[in-house]
Amino acid sequence: MKKIVFLFFILSILITANTSCQSNDSTDRKSKSDIVNKNILARRSIRAYNNIPVARDTIDMILKSAINSPSARNDQPWEVRVISNSDFLAKIKAVAPNFYDAPTLILVANDTTNSYSAFDCGIFTQTVMLSAESFGLGTVALGMVARNLNSGTPEANAILADLNLPVNYRILIGIALGHKAQFPDAKPRNANKVQILE
Repeated sequence: MKKIVFLFFILSILITANTSCQSNDSTDRKSKSDIVNKNILARRSIRAYNNIPVARDTIDMILKSAINSPSARNDQPWEVRVISNSDFLAKIKAVAPNFYDAPTLILVANDTTNSYSAFDCGIFTQTVMLSAESFGLGTVALGMVARNLNSGTPEANAILADLNLPVNYRILIGIALGHKAQFPDAKPRNANKVQILE
């Protein structure tokens, strides 16, 4: 009789523990989705930055997240240069001034021989921006910086040489990164551009 009572006792503990784990799993999933979606909805393009350096360990974590972005065939067709050196930023600013004096500039170059690379680098860029937002940092994607650095002028070419990109790689986009000095409201979004076909 004691064995039967003990067996029922053990079974009740296991059932309770399993129910509790299932409840916690559901709560964890809900919590994670809330965090992710709130982060996405909170991100804005920031065009004013405080003159405070971004901590190296924060940059490292942002880049660790970004290099885990998906890419076609896992080719990872990006080359990334992170510039926080004030002298190098001044040199870039003379050629491509449109990065809003952010203390860090990230340049993403794509493999021009890979037909999926621009798409993959776009995913990489979005991951950088969302990861930065999770640290309370601001970002803005910069097409004009890429255009100016790819302009072919002697000054732009000197900067590209300093970036030491592999052959066939071209700057696709820049990302300003820093501590926010502005907190703009979200701009309107057109939900009618999405249709669900059921």
